[in-house]
Amino acid sequence: MARGKKIARRQRSRRVNRWALGIVISVIIIAVAGMIAWLGPQSTGVGGQKITSPEQVQRITPADAKALVDAGSAVLFDTRSDEAYQAKHIVGALSFPEAEQETLVGMLPADKTLIFY
Repeated sequence: MARGKKIARRQRSRRVNRWALGIVISVIIIAVAGMIAWLGPQSTGVGGQKITSPEQVQRITPADAKALVDAGSAVLFDTRSDEAYQAKHIVGALSFPEAEQETLVGMLPADKTLIFY
């Protein structure tokens, strides 16, 4: 009889744990979605202009990029696949794979120069 009570208690505990885990995950998802919606796209492009073609993107030299990053006024983004980024990337560069750009664009810092490679 005592064994049956232990099993019933364990099953109830598992149900409660699953329910609590579901609520925690839901709260996290809602918080992240709210943060993304609140931050939104911080900038539409260079000088507030929407960039619609590669010709509109300002090009800089590697030395200029390094100077901006070293000064703390720029962030470097690696746009290759996550696998390529994991294999090798410039020290300090953040992963910004093309497949995830729609999701990540709202999290770009508005107060820094953004350098993509």
